[in-house]
Amino acid sequence: MPKKRSKKNTKRPVRSALQSRSKSTVDTIVKAAARILAEGGWPALNTNAIAERAGVSIGSVYEYFPNKQAILNVIIDRHLATGEAKLAEAASALSSGDDADDVVEAVVAGFIQLHQDDPRLHRALSSEVPISPAQRRRIEALRSKIVTAVASALSECVHDAELKATLLVETADALAHRWFVDKVGLPVSANTMAGEASNMLKRYVSADGQTGSLK
Repeated sequence: MPKKRSKKNTKRPVRSALQSRSKSTVDTIVKAAARILAEGGWPALNTNAIAERAGVSIGSVYEYFPNKQAILNVIIDRHLATGEAKLAEAASALSSGDDADDVVEAVVAGFIQLHQDDPRLHRALSSEVPISPAQRRRIEALRSKIVTAVASALSECVHDAELKATLLVETADALAHRWFVDKVGLPVSANTMAGEASNMLKRYVSADGQTGSLK
């Protein structure tokens, strides 16, 4: 007598398919919202526009997200995760005793790469959208980790490594943001910008003048 197929086994492929379809729909909605945000900014982002851009019904949007803020939170989290991964990779390449010039070049290159990745979306996320306290803490924690890694790499070759690392990170970040995100920098290539910024910051980092303390 043939064995009956377990109901549990027959339902599992269907459940997996539904889960896969749900993930795909969520991803489509989030990506559509990100493109609207990059192209039109926060005022252009609404659930009707998202549904139309994603090619889904408005009901499908509300099935997964209660409002546009919930979609924005996913966009921000994904954007932060990408930034964390890129800057962590750059920081991991640094080590105590590295040549100061190499550290400067690595920091500048890291921030240029970060800001070159979808600069229009970066601009909207950094200046237009509401950011939660938790997300701001996450941003500050990332910045602190980068400063700590740079300070450690500079510790054996410069005086007051913590202060210089802080100003190096803040300046490289601001310059890259101005060039590639705000679009108010000089119209030069990334390589030219990297070279100019690195030359300037190398002179600062290698200076032996008296500096104050952050503490």
